Amino acid sequence: MSLASPLPNLDLDLARTFVAICETGNFSRAATQVHRSASAISLQVKKLEAMVGRELFLRETRRVSLTSDGEILLGYARKLLRLNDEAFSRFRSSEFQGRVRLGAPNDNGIVAMPEILRRFAASHPHVEVDVHLGPTNNLRRRINAGEIDIAIFSFDPELDNQAPIHSEPLVWLGARNGTTLDTRPLPIALAEPGCYWRDMALKALDEAGIDYRIAYTSEFCQAQIAAVRADLAVAPLPISVIDDDMIHLSADHGLPEMGEYRMTLAKRDGSGPIEDALAEHVVSGFKAISERGMRLFA
Repeated sequence: MSLASPLPNLDLDLARTFVAICETGNFSRAATQVHRSASAISLQVKKLEAMVGRELFLRETRRVSLTSDGEILLGYARKLLRLNDEAFSRFRSSEFQGRVRLGAPNDNGIVAMPEILRRFAASHPHVEVDVHLGPTNNLRRRINAGEIDIAIFSFDPELDNQAPIHSEPLVWLGARNGTTLDTRPLPIALAEPGCYWRDMALKALDEAGIDYRIAYTSEFCQAQIAAVRADLAVAPLPISVIDDDMIHLSADHGLPEMGEYRMTLAKRDGSGPIEDALAEHVVSGFKAISERGMRLFA
């Protein structure tokens, strides 16, 4: 009786390079991200395609896109890397103990934080995280005053020295099969005054000459999403929050584009390794959101 040949092991370095190419859409940018030469990246891709016996990329002039087999492998590669990184983070960082104060925005902070905190708790079980929600202006003031250890908020190039960690299209969302879009004045659901999303939305509507009324205002984006799902208003929201109950209302629907919003992360002066570890998880979490937003917006 013959035994089946053992399956090959997927090299995590190959998996990391593969994911980097998928995320950047470009071999050169991926090479920079994984600290390898472009020729080394090409060899790794050839090796990976030989291992799986399938073509993974469609090569185009300026970027590469995934084949259907590449899309399947991408899901497995991300799972393998996530498990690997969580395992080593836990063993390397389990000695950390203490408390860290994290400031997050009322809007997408609520959407992003649960998964980020879950992963951080798995790798740093002895660290307590106190989460403080608030608007960007408040978070920026509190981090500068040392009242919180880490803050995530909307990026302003005139006020923030640190680079953005996240960018995502801000789009109009409406209820699937809804009728609100045909109503005039157009009912819109917004965050409270001072929110960057609110400012971007009102500026776009005013420049487009669209007659609107602010039907709902809330400091939490879940309230905006609820108004959209109930077909009571349309709302400016990140593309990543879209679900089966909502549709993206584009220029084809008569609504103006708003562009992208950017987030940044700031740490308290004198912060230590616990704050650094949480910051890494935050950046990784928002990176995953960016990837989902790019796929949805493509």
